[in-house]
Amino acid sequence: MAQSADTLEWAKKIGSSIRSRRKRLGLSLEDLSRLSGSTVPTLSHIERGTRDVKLSTLVSLSQALRTELPDLFQTDALSPAKTVSPDPGQGGYDLEDD
Repeated sequence: MAQSADTLEWAKKIGSSIRSRRKRLGLSLEDLSRLSGSTVPTLSHIERGTRDVKLSTLVSLSQALRTELPDLFQTDALSPAKTVSPDPGQGGYDLEDD
């Protein structure tokens, strides 16, 4: 089933927002993959706006990017997004393998 022009436009806006936030946090696609549970190819497609994204994936990405879900829908990728504080007792990102 073909995507509508509106759907494609939103997919690109969301993907751009995710990419912008990831880069501001200094995360690679591999880092975001480990933090979110999505594969690198899936993340690449999402950031380019070429793949539909399930709500559960967006929730995982917003948590990994320490932002609120609605912030991923901002149309201006340069707008500052609110950062969600990590859980108490957790420091910054721990990207080391356990």
